[in-house]
Parts: sequence; structure tokens; C-alpha cells
Amino acid sequence: MWKFDIPLAPVAVAVLLATTGVRAEDKSANRYPYDPACPWGRLANGKGIVIRCLTETEAAQLNAPKANLPATTAATASPNAPSSASGVASADVTKKTTGSDAKSDVLDADIVSVTADEGKLESARRKLRAPRDKFARCVADNGGLSAEAGEVTVRFLVRERGRAEGTEVEKRLGVSEGAAKCIAGVVDRRPVGTPEGPVVGATAVIRITRQLKR
Repeated sequence: MWKFDIPLAPVAVAVLLATTGVRAEDKSANRYPYDPACPWGRLANGKGIVIRCLTETEAAQLNAPKANLPATTAATASPNAPSSASGVASADVTKKTTGSDAKSDVLDADIVSVTADEGKLESARRKLRAPRDKFARCVADNGGLSAEAGEVTVRFLVRERGRAEGTEVEKRLGVSEGAAKCIAGVVDRRPVGTPEGPVVGATAVIRITRQLKR
């Protein structure tokens, strides 16, 4: 018989490395689909852009059964637990019930002045007071008042037919931009009286005040 003297230490190391490599390879191969760039999966933004690769620990946590989740997570996922959206909705309902029932804001509008650049518009203030409820509605529908009172200054032209034309907001105080534009829109094409010249510029100041209705 032939006898060979083979050192045992190198053989053992080779077998150990081969076994370890096979196990690592089998471990990766058993995960399908296998991503060579991110072996444990990717974290993306939902639009096809990879943010970073997952770690082995994160992948294990994501693949863990629900029974192993922390108690806080399980409580949140429970169908009987109230959601945060429900809590916010309940708080809003409570706030509206307790606050709005006790008192509500009522807005009132009036024309402070109407001034023509040349001459006078005698009936302008009286005529522009007619749509006062619409002025107040403009503010109520566009954010309300940021103070106890607000003012909107509207510029316009008046020709021989006696109507406001080309209205624009010159200044606003205590109201939103949307509310001011809405008020200017109400003034537009409204009768303001016959001017003393062919074309006269004019300025109207509309004031909105808050009243508490109990």
C-alpha cells in the first residue's frame, strides 16, 4: 500500500474555509431575488430612487413575524386602537362644539369714505353701502379677520355712465389678500354716481369689524 504523509493543519483550514464559503453562499442564494449591490434589500423613496441599502439587522426586523413585534407596535397595529387621525378629528369636533356653540364671530362691513381725485361723488358712499353683506362674506370666506377690525382700500375709475371700473386693491389691513381682491371685485361695475369730469379716479375705504354674538 502507498502511504502519504499530509499535514493535517492545512487540510483542516481548507475544509473550514470551504465550509464557511458554502454556508455564506447558500445563505445569500436562499434569499430570492438576490441583489448583489444591496444583499439585504434597498430603502427607496417610492419613485425608483434608492436612498441606501438595508443592513442585515434591519432586514431581519422587517421579516420578523408579527408576534415578535414590540408591544407598542402591536398596540398601534391593533384594529381596536384609536388612530391618530381619529384623535385629531375628535379634538376638532370637541373644540367646535364647545367654542362655536358659546359664541360665534359675526362680521359687519361699512363704507368709511369714497373720495374722487377731482370733484365729488355725492352718492358713491350710499350706493356702495348696498352690498355690505357681500363685503363681509368676502372676508368670512377668505380667512376672516386677523384683528378686531380690518380695512381694504380700493382704487377705481369712474366715467360718464357712473360705474366703478378697473378696480384694484391699493391697501389692505387685517384681512387676507384673497379677501381684499374679493371686495374689489364686488366694487367693480357698481354704480357710484356721475363724476364731475369725463374720467375721474376715486378711492373707496371699506371697513370690516368683528362682532361677538352670544
